[in-house]
Amino acid sequence: MNKLWTIAFFALLVLSACLEKKATAPSHYDEMTSIQLPGSNISVFKGTLPVIENRKTGKGRTIDINFIVIPAIKKDSRLSPLFYIEGGPGAAASASVGFFADSANPYRQDRDVVLIDARGTGNSNPLHCLSTQEKNNLQEQFDEMYPEAAVIQCRDSLSKFADLTQYTTPNIIKDFEEVRKWLGYEKVSLMGLSYGTRASLVYMRMFPESIDKVVLISAVTTYAHMPQYHAAFAQQSLNMVFDDCAKDPACSKAFPNLKTEFEQLKEKFPFTYQLYDDNGKVTNITIPWYAFHTKLRTMLYSPRGISRVPYLIHQTWLGKIETFADLFPKRKDTDLFIADGLYLCVTCAEDVPYIEDDKINSLTMGTFLGTYRIEQQRRACKLWPRGEIPNDYLQPVKSSIPTLILSGSFDPVTPTSMAKEIASTLSNSKLIIIPDMAHSFEGLENESCADKIMLDFLNGVKNINTECITTMKRGPYKTN
Repeated sequence: MNKLWTIAFFALLVLSACLEKKATAPSHYDEMTSIQLPGSNISVFKGTLPVIENRKTGKGRTIDINFIVIPAIKKDSRLSPLFYIEGGPGAAASASVGFFADSANPYRQDRDVVLIDARGTGNSNPLHCLSTQEKNNLQEQFDEMYPEAAVIQCRDSLSKFADLTQYTTPNIIKDFEEVRKWLGYEKVSLMGLSYGTRASLVYMRMFPESIDKVVLISAVTTYAHMPQYHAAFAQQSLNMVFDDCAKDPACSKAFPNLKTEFEQLKEKFPFTYQLYDDNGKVTNITIPWYAFHTKLRTMLYSPRGISRVPYLIHQTWLGKIETFADLFPKRKDTDLFIADGLYLCVTCAEDVPYIEDDKINSLTMGTFLGTYRIEQQRRACKLWPRGEIPNDYLQPVKSSIPTLILSGSFDPVTPTSMAKEIASTLSNSKLIIIPDMAHSFEGLENESCADKIMLDFLNGVKNINTECITTMKRGPYKTN
Protein backbone atom coordinates (compact mmCIF):
# COMPACT_ATOMS: atom_id res chain seq x y z
CA MET A 1 0.00 0.00 0.00
CA ASN A 2 3.08 2.19 -0.25
CA LYS A 3 1.72 4.21 -3.17
CA LEU A 4 -1.26 5.33 -1.12
CA TRP A 5 0.93 7.16 1.36
CA THR A 6 3.58 8.51 -0.98
CA ILE A 7 1.72 9.66 -4.11
CA ALA A 8 2.70 13.25 -4.76
CA PHE A 9 0.50 16.34 -4.87
CA PHE A 10 1.19 16.78 -8.61
CA ALA A 11 -1.45 14.11 -9.28
CA LEU A 12 -4.05 16.74 -8.45
CA LEU A 13 -2.67 19.11 -11.05
CA VAL A 14 -2.47 16.41 -13.70
CA LEU A 15 -6.00 15.26 -12.97
CA SER A 16 -7.45 18.76 -13.29
CA ALA A 17 -5.94 19.00 -16.77
CA CYS A 18 -7.51 15.79 -18.06
CA LEU A 19 -9.70 16.06 -21.14
CA GLU A 20 -13.42 15.43 -20.79
CA LYS A 21 -14.90 12.55 -22.72
CA LYS A 22 -18.36 11.18 -23.24
CA ALA A 23 -19.27 8.03 -21.35
CA THR A 24 -22.34 6.13 -20.32
CA ALA A 25 -22.58 6.52 -16.55
CA PRO A 26 -24.76 5.01 -13.85
CA SER A 27 -27.77 7.17 -13.05
CA HIS A 28 -26.33 8.77 -9.92
CA TYR A 29 -23.29 9.94 -11.92
CA ASP A 30 -25.43 11.84 -14.46
CA GLU A 31 -24.21 15.25 -13.33
CA MET A 32 -20.57 14.24 -13.13
CA THR A 33 -17.80 14.36 -15.74
CA SER A 34 -16.12 11.21 -16.97
CA ILE A 35 -12.37 11.73 -17.27
CA GLN A 36 -9.60 9.43 -18.39
CA LEU A 37 -6.45 9.32 -16.30
CA PRO A 38 -3.35 10.26 -18.29
CA GLY A 39 -1.32 7.44 -19.73
CA SER A 40 -4.02 4.84 -19.17
CA ASN A 41 -7.44 3.67 -20.27
CA ILE A 42 -8.84 4.11 -16.78
CA SER A 43 -11.85 6.40 -16.38
CA VAL A 44 -13.23 7.93 -13.22
CA PHE A 45 -16.01 10.39 -12.51
CA LYS A 46 -15.30 13.89 -11.24
CA GLY A 47 -17.93 16.02 -9.58
CA THR A 48 -18.44 19.16 -7.56
CA LEU A 49 -21.16 19.98 -5.06
CA PRO A 50 -21.73 23.58 -3.91
CA VAL A 51 -22.20 23.92 -0.15
CA ILE A 52 -22.73 26.85 2.17
CA GLU A 53 -19.44 27.87 3.73
CA ASN A 54 -21.03 29.17 6.95
CA ARG A 55 -23.16 26.29 8.12
CA LYS A 56 -24.18 28.10 11.31
CA THR A 57 -26.00 30.91 9.52
CA GLY A 58 -26.77 29.00 6.34
CA LYS A 59 -26.17 32.20 4.41
CA GLY A 60 -23.47 33.84 2.36
CA ARG A 61 -20.65 32.38 0.31
CA THR A 62 -20.86 28.93 -1.26
CA ILE A 63 -17.83 26.80 -1.96
CA ASP A 64 -17.49 23.85 -4.34
CA ILE A 65 -16.61 20.50 -2.80
CA ASN A 66 -14.56 18.46 -5.27
CA PHE A 67 -14.88 14.69 -5.32
CA ILE A 68 -13.95 11.72 -7.47
CA VAL A 69 -15.93 8.50 -7.78
CA ILE A 70 -14.01 5.43 -8.90
CA PRO A 71 -16.62 2.89 -10.02
CA ALA A 72 -16.51 -0.70 -8.85
CA ILE A 73 -15.09 -3.15 -11.39
CA LYS A 74 -17.81 -5.72 -10.70
CA LYS A 75 -20.98 -3.77 -11.31
CA ASP A 76 -23.29 -6.53 -10.11
CA SER A 77 -21.56 -7.23 -6.79
CA ARG A 78 -20.98 -3.77 -5.37
CA LEU A 79 -20.63 -3.53 -1.58
CA SER A 80 -21.04 -0.35 0.43
CA PRO A 81 -18.91 2.41 -1.17
CA LEU A 82 -15.65 3.34 0.49
CA PHE A 83 -15.03 6.95 1.47
CA TYR A 84 -11.26 7.42 1.88
CA ILE A 85 -10.51 10.32 4.25
CA GLU A 86 -7.01 11.80 4.10
CA GLY A 87 -4.76 12.99 6.88
CA GLY A 88 -2.96 16.19 7.72
CA PRO A 89 -5.21 17.95 8.35
CA GLY A 90 -4.74 19.52 4.94
CA ALA A 91 -4.00 16.64 2.54
CA ALA A 92 -6.30 16.14 -0.44
CA ALA A 93 -8.00 12.76 -0.87
CA SER A 94 -8.07 13.15 -4.65
CA ALA A 95 -4.26 12.95 -4.69
CA SER A 96 -4.71 9.20 -4.14
CA VAL A 97 -6.70 8.68 -7.33
CA GLY A 98 -3.75 6.97 -9.04
CA PHE A 99 -3.65 4.29 -6.37
CA PHE A 100 -7.35 3.57 -6.05
CA ALA A 101 -8.24 3.88 -9.74
CA ASP A 102 -5.91 1.12 -10.92
CA SER A 103 -8.09 -1.62 -12.36
CA ALA A 104 -6.18 -4.18 -10.29
CA ASN A 105 -6.71 -2.27 -7.04
CA PRO A 106 -8.49 -4.63 -4.64
CA TYR A 107 -10.53 -1.90 -2.96
CA ARG A 108 -12.52 -1.07 -6.10
CA GLN A 109 -13.28 -4.59 -7.24
CA ASP A 110 -16.64 -4.84 -5.45
CA ARG A 111 -17.31 -1.27 -4.34
CA ASP A 112 -17.13 2.30 -5.50
CA VAL A 113 -14.29 4.30 -3.98
CA VAL A 114 -15.01 7.96 -3.31
CA LEU A 115 -12.29 10.56 -2.77
CA ILE A 116 -13.64 13.83 -1.37
CA ASP A 117 -11.36 16.83 -1.06
CA ALA A 118 -12.25 18.23 2.35
CA ARG A 119 -13.06 21.93 2.32
CA GLY A 120 -9.75 23.78 2.31
CA THR A 121 -7.87 21.04 0.41
CA GLY A 122 -7.34 19.92 -3.18
CA ASN A 123 -9.87 21.63 -5.41
CA SER A 124 -12.32 22.42 -2.59
CA ASN A 125 -11.38 26.06 -2.01
CA PRO A 126 -7.81 25.13 -0.99
CA LEU A 127 -6.15 27.05 1.83
CA HIS A 128 -2.47 26.89 0.91
CA CYS A 129 -0.07 29.27 2.64
CA LEU A 130 2.66 30.18 0.19
CA SER A 131 4.24 32.34 2.89
CA THR A 132 4.97 29.20 4.93
CA GLN A 133 5.01 26.51 2.25
CA GLU A 134 7.11 28.16 -0.46
CA LYS A 135 10.85 28.14 0.26
CA ASN A 136 12.97 30.27 -2.05
CA ASN A 137 16.29 28.71 -1.09
CA LEU A 138 17.92 26.20 1.21
CA GLN A 139 18.23 28.62 4.12
CA GLU A 140 14.49 29.24 4.13
CA GLN A 141 13.91 25.51 4.47
CA PHE A 142 15.47 25.79 7.92
CA ASP A 143 13.15 28.59 9.04
CA GLU A 144 10.88 28.23 12.04
CA MET A 145 7.60 26.45 11.42
CA TYR A 146 5.37 29.51 11.80
CA PRO A 147 7.17 32.88 11.61
CA GLU A 148 4.74 35.56 12.79
CA ALA A 149 4.94 37.64 9.62
CA ALA A 150 4.32 34.58 7.44
CA VAL A 151 1.25 33.57 9.44
CA ILE A 152 -0.20 37.08 9.18
CA GLN A 153 0.45 37.16 5.44
CA CYS A 154 -1.23 33.79 5.00
CA ARG A 155 -4.23 34.76 7.13
CA ASP A 156 -4.78 38.01 5.26
CA SER A 157 -4.44 36.45 1.79
CA LEU A 158 -6.78 33.53 2.54
CA SER A 159 -9.35 35.74 4.25
CA LYS A 160 -10.06 37.37 0.88
CA PHE A 161 -11.89 34.24 -0.28
CA ALA A 162 -12.54 32.17 2.85
CA ASP A 163 -14.07 32.62 6.29
CA LEU A 164 -11.33 30.86 8.22
CA THR A 165 -13.63 30.16 11.19
CA GLN A 166 -15.68 27.76 9.04
CA TYR A 167 -12.99 25.21 8.20
CA THR A 168 -13.42 22.74 11.05
CA THR A 169 -13.88 18.98 11.18
CA PRO A 170 -17.62 19.07 11.94
CA ASN A 171 -18.22 21.28 8.89
CA ILE A 172 -16.04 19.00 6.77
CA ILE A 173 -18.15 16.02 7.81
CA LYS A 174 -21.38 17.85 7.02
CA ASP A 175 -19.99 18.40 3.53
CA PHE A 176 -19.16 14.70 3.22
CA GLU A 177 -22.67 13.77 4.28
CA GLU A 178 -24.13 16.03 1.61
CA VAL A 179 -21.95 14.33 -0.99
CA ARG A 180 -23.15 10.90 0.21
CA LYS A 181 -26.77 11.95 -0.13
CA TRP A 182 -26.20 13.53 -3.53
CA LEU A 183 -24.58 10.35 -4.83
CA GLY A 184 -27.53 8.33 -3.58
CA TYR A 185 -25.60 5.96 -1.31
CA GLU A 186 -27.65 4.58 1.59
CA LYS A 187 -24.59 3.70 3.66
CA VAL A 188 -20.86 4.07 3.15
CA SER A 189 -17.77 2.58 4.75
CA LEU A 190 -14.98 4.86 5.89
CA MET A 191 -11.21 4.51 5.71
CA GLY A 192 -9.40 7.24 7.63
CA LEU A 193 -5.66 7.84 7.84
CA SER A 194 -4.15 9.88 10.69
CA TYR A 195 -6.27 13.07 10.95
CA GLY A 196 -8.68 11.25 8.66
CA THR A 197 -9.39 8.95 11.61
CA ARG A 198 -10.49 11.91 13.70
CA ALA A 199 -12.76 13.00 10.87
CA SER A 200 -14.10 9.42 10.68
CA LEU A 201 -14.82 9.40 14.41
CA VAL A 202 -16.68 12.69 14.08
CA TYR A 203 -18.65 11.21 11.17
CA MET A 204 -19.54 8.22 13.36
CA ARG A 205 -20.83 10.53 16.07
CA MET A 206 -22.74 12.93 13.81
CA PHE A 207 -24.25 10.54 11.24
CA PRO A 208 -24.05 6.96 12.57
CA GLU A 209 -26.97 5.81 10.43
CA SER A 210 -24.97 6.62 7.29
CA ILE A 211 -22.05 4.33 8.07
CA ASP A 212 -21.59 0.62 7.47
CA LYS A 213 -18.02 -0.09 8.61
CA VAL A 214 -14.95 1.97 9.56
CA VAL A 215 -11.20 1.43 9.19
CA LEU A 216 -8.92 3.68 11.25
CA ILE A 217 -5.20 3.73 10.39
CA SER A 218 -2.91 5.46 12.92
CA ALA A 219 -5.86 6.81 14.85
CA VAL A 220 -6.04 10.12 16.69
CA THR A 221 -8.66 11.19 19.21
CA THR A 222 -10.80 14.31 19.02
CA TYR A 223 -9.19 15.38 22.31
CA ALA A 224 -5.50 14.96 21.37
CA HIS A 225 -4.80 18.69 21.95
CA MET A 226 -2.23 18.61 19.16
CA PRO A 227 0.67 19.27 19.62
CA GLN A 228 0.52 18.84 23.41
CA TYR A 229 1.85 15.28 23.29
CA HIS A 230 4.08 15.55 20.22
CA ALA A 231 7.33 15.84 22.19
CA ALA A 232 6.57 12.97 24.57
CA PHE A 233 5.38 10.61 21.84
CA ALA A 234 8.31 11.42 19.55
CA GLN A 235 10.79 10.82 22.38
CA GLN A 236 9.08 7.51 23.12
CA SER A 237 9.50 6.48 19.49
CA LEU A 238 13.14 7.57 19.37
CA ASN A 239 13.90 5.63 22.55
CA MET A 240 12.45 2.55 20.87
CA VAL A 241 14.82 3.11 17.95
CA PHE A 242 17.76 3.36 20.35
CA ASP A 243 16.75 0.10 22.03
CA ASP A 244 16.12 -1.64 18.73
CA CYS A 245 19.46 -0.52 17.30
CA ALA A 246 21.23 -1.83 20.41
CA LYS A 247 19.67 -5.26 19.83
CA ASP A 248 20.42 -5.28 16.10
CA PRO A 249 23.92 -6.73 15.43
CA ALA A 250 24.74 -4.53 12.43
CA CYS A 251 23.31 -1.34 13.92
CA SER A 252 24.92 -1.79 17.33
CA LYS A 253 28.28 -2.53 15.73
CA ALA A 254 28.13 0.56 13.52
CA PHE A 255 26.78 2.86 16.25
CA PRO A 256 27.76 1.47 19.68
CA ASN A 257 27.32 4.83 21.43
CA LEU A 258 24.26 6.07 19.56
CA LYS A 259 22.21 7.30 22.52
CA THR A 260 25.19 9.10 24.07
CA GLU A 261 26.02 10.76 20.76
CA PHE A 262 22.46 12.00 20.44
CA GLU A 263 22.48 13.41 23.97
CA GLN A 264 25.60 15.40 23.04
CA LEU A 265 24.26 16.51 19.68
CA LYS A 266 22.15 19.49 20.73
CA GLU A 267 25.20 21.28 22.11
CA LYS A 268 26.91 21.07 18.70
CA PHE A 269 24.23 23.22 17.04
CA PRO A 270 23.95 25.49 15.17
CA PHE A 271 25.97 24.09 12.29
CA THR A 272 27.16 25.99 9.23
CA TYR A 273 26.77 24.28 5.89
CA GLN A 274 28.58 25.58 2.80
CA LEU A 275 26.39 25.54 -0.30
CA TYR A 276 28.18 25.84 -3.65
CA ASP A 277 26.30 27.05 -6.73
CA ASP A 278 27.08 26.11 -10.32
CA ASN A 279 29.64 28.92 -10.54
CA GLY A 280 31.48 27.85 -7.41
CA LYS A 281 30.09 30.66 -5.28
CA VAL A 282 29.74 29.69 -1.63
CA THR A 283 26.77 30.55 0.58
CA ASN A 284 26.99 29.81 4.29
CA ILE A 285 23.76 28.18 5.51
CA THR A 286 22.93 28.17 9.22
CA ILE A 287 21.22 25.05 10.51
CA PRO A 288 19.61 25.45 13.96
CA TRP A 289 18.70 22.66 16.35
CA TYR A 290 14.96 23.02 15.74
CA ALA A 291 15.49 22.38 12.02
CA PHE A 292 17.32 19.16 12.82
CA HIS A 293 14.89 17.84 15.41
CA THR A 294 11.88 18.70 13.25
CA LYS A 295 13.26 16.65 10.36
CA LEU A 296 14.26 13.83 12.68
CA ARG A 297 10.70 13.64 14.00
CA THR A 298 9.25 13.39 10.49
CA MET A 299 11.68 10.57 9.69
CA LEU A 300 10.23 8.63 12.62
CA TYR A 301 6.85 8.63 10.85
CA SER A 302 7.82 5.77 8.54
CA PRO A 303 9.79 2.51 8.85
CA ARG A 304 11.89 3.68 5.90
CA GLY A 305 12.79 6.88 7.71
CA ILE A 306 13.49 5.05 10.97
CA SER A 307 16.04 2.84 9.21
CA ARG A 308 18.10 5.96 8.43
CA VAL A 309 17.85 7.67 11.84
CA PRO A 310 20.90 6.09 13.55
CA TYR A 311 23.13 6.89 10.55
CA LEU A 312 21.92 10.49 10.45
CA ILE A 313 22.55 10.99 14.17
CA HIS A 314 26.04 9.51 13.99
CA GLN A 315 27.11 11.45 10.91
CA THR A 316 25.85 14.71 12.37
CA TRP A 317 27.63 13.98 15.65
CA LEU A 318 30.81 13.55 13.64
CA GLY A 319 30.24 17.02 12.22
CA LYS A 320 29.26 15.81 8.74
CA ILE A 321 26.26 18.11 8.48
CA GLU A 322 26.08 17.52 4.73
CA THR A 323 24.31 14.22 5.51
CA PHE A 324 21.46 16.26 6.96
CA ALA A 325 21.56 19.04 4.38
CA ASP A 326 21.35 16.48 1.57
CA LEU A 327 17.84 15.57 2.76
CA PHE A 328 16.59 18.92 1.42
CA PRO A 329 16.34 20.40 -2.09
CA LYS A 330 19.14 22.88 -2.76
CA ARG A 331 16.85 25.09 -4.83
CA LYS A 332 13.48 26.78 -4.51
CA ASP A 333 10.93 24.31 -3.20
CA THR A 334 7.17 24.52 -2.78
CA ASP A 335 5.49 21.72 -0.86
CA LEU A 336 1.72 21.82 -1.30
CA PHE A 337 0.91 18.32 -0.10
CA ILE A 338 -0.64 19.84 3.03
CA ALA A 339 -2.79 22.97 2.88
CA ASP A 340 -1.21 24.82 5.78
CA GLY A 341 -4.17 27.16 6.13
CA LEU A 342 -6.53 24.26 6.80
CA TYR A 343 -4.05 22.78 9.26
CA LEU A 344 -4.19 26.03 11.22
CA CYS A 345 -7.97 26.30 10.93
CA VAL A 346 -8.47 22.84 12.41
CA THR A 347 -5.80 22.84 15.10
CA CYS A 348 -6.46 26.42 16.20
CA ALA A 349 -10.12 25.55 16.78
CA GLU A 350 -9.95 21.96 17.99
CA ASP A 351 -6.57 21.47 19.68
CA VAL A 352 -4.29 24.35 20.60
CA PRO A 353 -6.80 26.27 22.79
CA TYR A 354 -7.12 23.20 25.00
CA ILE A 355 -3.43 22.58 25.65
CA GLU A 356 -3.06 22.29 29.42
CA ASP A 357 -0.43 24.65 30.82
CA ASP A 358 0.20 22.53 33.91
CA LYS A 359 1.16 19.54 31.74
CA ILE A 360 3.57 21.22 29.35
CA ASN A 361 6.70 20.92 31.51
CA SER A 362 6.13 17.29 32.47
CA LEU A 363 5.35 16.28 28.89
CA THR A 364 8.29 18.05 27.26
CA MET A 365 11.06 17.88 29.88
CA GLY A 366 13.97 15.78 28.68
CA THR A 367 12.58 15.40 25.16
CA PHE A 368 14.51 16.29 22.02
CA LEU A 369 11.57 18.35 20.70
CA GLY A 370 11.06 20.32 23.91
CA THR A 371 8.35 22.99 23.81
CA TYR A 372 9.13 24.01 20.22
CA ARG A 373 5.94 22.78 18.53
CA ILE A 374 3.70 24.03 21.31
CA GLU A 375 5.27 27.47 21.19
CA GLN A 376 5.12 27.65 17.39
CA GLN A 377 1.48 26.64 17.11
CA ARG A 378 0.33 28.74 20.06
CA ARG A 379 1.94 31.80 18.51
CA ALA A 380 0.33 31.06 15.15
CA CYS A 381 -3.10 30.48 16.66
CA LYS A 382 -3.03 33.80 18.49
CA LEU A 383 -2.97 35.36 15.02
CA TRP A 384 -5.53 33.02 13.44
CA PRO A 385 -9.34 33.27 13.44
CA ARG A 386 -10.78 30.63 15.74
CA GLY A 387 -13.67 28.42 14.66
CA GLU A 388 -16.27 26.83 16.93
CA ILE A 389 -16.66 23.17 17.86
CA PRO A 390 -19.65 21.42 19.47
CA ASN A 391 -19.81 21.18 23.25
CA ASP A 392 -19.26 17.41 23.19
CA TYR A 393 -16.45 17.50 20.65
CA LEU A 394 -13.65 16.72 23.11
CA GLN A 395 -15.49 13.74 24.59
CA PRO A 396 -14.49 10.21 23.51
CA VAL A 397 -16.56 8.97 20.61
CA LYS A 398 -18.83 6.08 21.59
CA SER A 399 -20.19 3.81 18.87
CA SER A 400 -21.17 0.23 18.06
CA ILE A 401 -20.37 0.58 14.34
CA PRO A 402 -17.97 -2.22 13.28
CA THR A 403 -14.51 -0.65 13.38
CA LEU A 404 -11.02 -1.94 12.58
CA ILE A 405 -8.05 -0.03 14.04
CA LEU A 406 -4.49 -0.51 12.78
CA SER A 407 -1.69 0.92 14.92
CA GLY A 408 2.11 0.87 14.69
CA SER A 409 4.32 0.24 17.70
CA PHE A 410 6.88 2.85 16.56
CA ASP A 411 4.29 5.58 15.82
CA PRO A 412 5.71 8.93 17.05
CA VAL A 413 2.45 10.90 16.94
CA THR A 414 -0.54 8.54 17.35
CA PRO A 415 0.91 5.71 19.43
CA THR A 416 -0.74 2.43 20.33
CA SER A 417 -1.80 3.89 23.70
CA MET A 418 -4.03 6.34 21.81
CA ALA A 419 -5.40 3.55 19.62
CA LYS A 420 -6.30 1.59 22.76
CA GLU A 421 -8.13 4.63 24.18
CA ILE A 422 -10.17 4.95 21.01
CA ALA A 423 -10.97 1.22 20.93
CA SER A 424 -12.14 1.29 24.55
CA THR A 425 -15.24 3.34 23.67
CA LEU A 426 -16.02 1.58 20.37
CA SER A 427 -17.88 -1.50 21.51
CA ASN A 428 -17.64 -3.32 18.18
CA SER A 429 -14.00 -2.60 17.40
CA LYS A 430 -10.94 -4.72 16.68
CA LEU A 431 -7.44 -3.33 17.33
CA ILE A 432 -4.47 -4.74 15.45
CA ILE A 433 -0.97 -3.63 16.41
CA ILE A 434 1.77 -4.00 13.80
CA PRO A 435 5.13 -4.20 15.62
CA ASP A 436 7.42 -2.63 12.98
CA MET A 437 4.94 -0.08 11.67
CA ALA A 438 5.31 3.60 12.55
CA HIS A 439 2.73 6.23 11.57
CA SER A 440 2.69 4.81 8.05
CA PHE A 441 3.47 1.47 6.40
CA GLU A 442 6.12 2.93 4.10
CA GLY A 443 9.22 0.78 4.17
CA LEU A 444 7.64 -2.40 5.53
CA GLU A 445 7.90 -5.70 3.72
CA ASN A 446 4.64 -7.33 2.62
CA GLU A 447 2.51 -4.20 2.94
CA SER A 448 -0.24 -6.08 1.10
CA CYS A 449 -0.85 -7.95 4.35
CA ALA A 450 -2.48 -4.82 5.77
CA ASP A 451 -4.60 -4.47 2.63
CA LYS A 452 -5.81 -8.06 2.96
CA ILE A 453 -6.75 -7.55 6.60
CA MET A 454 -8.64 -4.35 5.84
CA LEU A 455 -10.43 -5.87 2.86
CA ASP A 456 -11.44 -8.95 4.85
CA PHE A 457 -12.92 -6.65 7.46
CA LEU A 458 -14.75 -4.50 4.91
CA ASN A 459 -16.04 -7.62 3.18
CA GLY A 460 -17.49 -8.99 6.40
CA VAL A 461 -15.10 -11.89 7.03
CA LYS A 462 -15.84 -13.03 10.59
CA ASN A 463 -12.51 -14.63 11.51
CA ILE A 464 -9.81 -12.45 9.99
CA ASN A 465 -6.42 -14.14 9.70
CA THR A 466 -3.70 -11.73 10.88
CA GLU A 467 -0.73 -14.12 10.85
CA CYS A 468 0.85 -12.30 7.91
CA ILE A 469 1.65 -9.38 10.24
CA THR A 470 4.76 -11.31 11.30
CA THR A 471 6.10 -10.81 7.75
CA MET A 472 5.65 -7.01 7.85
CA LYS A 473 9.26 -6.27 8.74
CA ARG A 474 11.24 -3.06 8.45
CA GLY A 475 14.32 -3.13 6.26
CA PRO A 476 17.86 -3.09 7.69
CA TYR A 477 19.32 0.01 9.30
CA LYS A 478 21.56 2.13 7.08
CA THR A 479 25.09 1.80 8.43
CA ASN A 480 27.27 3.33 5.72
